Amino acid sequence: MRFKLENLGCLKDVDIELGKLTIICGKNNTGKTYINYAIYGFLSTWDSIIDFNLDNEIESLFQEGTVSIDLSSLEDSFIQALNKSVNNYSKSIYKMFSVDEDFLKNANFNVIPSEYTPNYSQEISSNFFSQKQKQFLKIIKPKDSSIFEISLLIEDSLGEDKKEPTPPLVMIRDVINRTLAKAFSGYYFPKPFIITSERTGVSLFYKELDISKNIMIEQLKKKSKIEPFDFLNMLNDSLSRYSKPIKDEIDFVRDLDNIQKNKSPLRETHPEILNIFKEILGGEYEVQDEGSIWFSFDQDGSSNQVPLHASSSSVKSLVDLNFYIKHLAKPGDLLIIDEPELNLHPSNQRKLAKLFTRLMKAGVKLLMTTHSDYLIKEFNNLILLNYSFPGKEKLMEKYNYIEDDILDKNDVKVYISDQNTLTPATITDLGIEVGSFDQEIIEMNNFFNEATVNYDY
Repeated sequence: MRFKLENLGCLKDVDIELGKLTIICGKNNTGKTYINYAIYGFLSTWDSIIDFNLDNEIESLFQEGTVSIDLSSLEDSFIQALNKSVNNYSKSIYKMFSVDEDFLKNANFNVIPSEYTPNYSQEISSNFFSQKQKQFLKIIKPKDSSIFEISLLIEDSLGEDKKEPTPPLVMIRDVINRTLAKAFSGYYFPKPFIITSERTGVSLFYKELDISKNIMIEQLKKKSKIEPFDFLNMLNDSLSRYSKPIKDEIDFVRDLDNIQKNKSPLRETHPEILNIFKEILGGEYEVQDEGSIWFSFDQDGSSNQVPLHASSSSVKSLVDLNFYIKHLAKPGDLLIIDEPELNLHPSNQRKLAKLFTRLMKAGVKLLMTTHSDYLIKEFNNLILLNYSFPGKEKLMEKYNYIEDDILDKNDVKVYISDQNTLTPATITDLGIEVGSFDQEIIEMNNFFNEATVNYDY
């Protein structure tokens, strides 16, 4: 899957193809985060802005109660609808970044589907409920079939009092469009989850954001006359400064009490992923009453527990990744993360490379930005292990590598952000070449060697 971005912040012309593991390196202020945000914004909204123009089918649904749709007859319509949704996203991308329209007035975002073919193998059985938990719509598609059967269950949704209104047409249309979109390319467009570089602030201060919201509500209650748009205006003003990725991250942390009730399928199929993560974290998180987060750890033979705000910087930076891996992650996802090395010791940065390799092999694709030479060098070690050389097994045993750590260079794509664009990095059998990192290390070593050549020890 390829994305083309033009005139997005400092980026003038970017062409990026995602692999199973995609890494963006580069100096500060070269647009790396803009790329992550733009891709996340599209992947998290594309199915909500797509429209198959099914007015006739929806009219039949309301008249007859059921309608059948053959996906194969909509293949051309899907491509047209996808192109239109991409164009609409491109025009409104400034909203995703929460900036003035003029700031990104010349921005352009495009998706270039590579090797896309319709796939109807997935079985779909979806039920949709009203606010009163009455089912109003059912959509079924048998496995390996292109036929959608849609049933409108109006009578069932009314309830005994017969007062619950029929779901509005716009809601029915939205539900059907989303379900059709996912049937066409849900396997192709991954479900994204983003962890931003603002994550420590979000995990610390989301409670204060909720307090501010409650204060607004109390202020409105005290007013003798509430203007219709007072609350909406105040709420919009409080949220408008945040980009969509950060808003979504705030919502994620706010909902941890419910999220922790879920169980990621990876916990059953790949428990070794959790083991590596626990080595990095050194303890466990717990969400207690009213959503407060605590960190538990063992020290000197005794159990200890501290609130998140009193924990170490590394513990704060790993909150989102912990709850994602344990409770949400599944094959087919795309994990997008800015600076995963944030606040981590070099030894834990190296362990991250193993963790991400295991996640990738479990079916979770990754897109990340990094400034960490330790992370890149450890990926290089894992790539090197994909090839045979004398003494390999003994070396793996000595340095605690196992077969699951081995990384195929063909699964990796690396880009360097510089000169307002991205340049693909060279990846050989020996690993990834990141010149900007190497140059800084060489320069530091050269200075030290020259400065100490005549030093009297």
